[in-house]
Amino acid sequence: MDAATLDELRTLRARAYGPSADIEQDPAALQRLRELEASRDAPDAAVPDEPSEGRAHVEPTPAEARVLPPADDGAELFAIAESSETESDMPASALPRRPRRLSSRSVALWALSVLGAAALAAGLTYSLTSAPPVDASSGATQVDTLEPDPFIEVPAGWFGAGPSSMAFEYYGLTLFESTGGYTGALGTDCFAVVATEQMPELDADTNSWSMSGTMYSGCGAGAFPATVQFVVDSNAPQQLRDRFPSDSALQFVFDGSRIGVFLAPSES
Repeated sequence: MDAATLDELRTLRARAYGPSADIEQDPAALQRLRELEASRDAPDAAVPDEPSEGRAHVEPTPAEARVLPPADDGAELFAIAESSETESDMPASALPRRPRRLSSRSVALWALSVLGAAALAAGLTYSLTSAPPVDASSGATQVDTLEPDPFIEVPAGWFGAGPSSMAFEYYGLTLFESTGGYTGALGTDCFAVVATEQMPELDADTNSWSMSGTMYSGCGAGAFPATVQFVVDSNAPQQLRDRFPSDSALQFVFDGSRIGVFLAPSES
């Protein structure tokens, strides 16, 4: 079968077995399809053998024309596989197969999965759009940057201080690295803030350690730095009250090596 005849056969098969089959309305085309398929199915149809002497020549029986089976409510589709190789050269396992229909249970499970995914996406979208935004910026101004003071020594063990803890001083306050668990805070890069006058002497007996003022502490958590903040009131050291007006809000932010001092804007 030459290339033109093979193309004609493929076209007629598409009209007979394809999703838009219409060959039943064209008797001439249907007859031509039967002839071409019969010639394909017959051995050596292109070059018939000469009958040998003493043996009657037997004409090959034409194969029955394959007619498109009736569709089941339009639910089945037939795939037409086109290839440069002829079907006679292809193994049986490589020939196109008709796809199996999905069971009603599979269709139901697929529909439920689609609905579930849509509901999850809708819920996530609602949660992201319905959360009222909160402004994380206080608008505070940085007024100072504290560097470690090597001349300040904090007794090891006093409120979590270590033998090599960094220490800072700021208007009557001593700020020093501490272990978070000791002061009640949890996290990393912890530090504590206490009035300098409450610091014990380095050679004092640890049994005599005491403090009557207020201690503040804070620790970092992930990307959030360790922070301590409070309002300057009558309990603050006099030096701090002289530096900042009463009821001023101060914030100390420790980045692991330095401490930034921030002053909140006045509410008046």
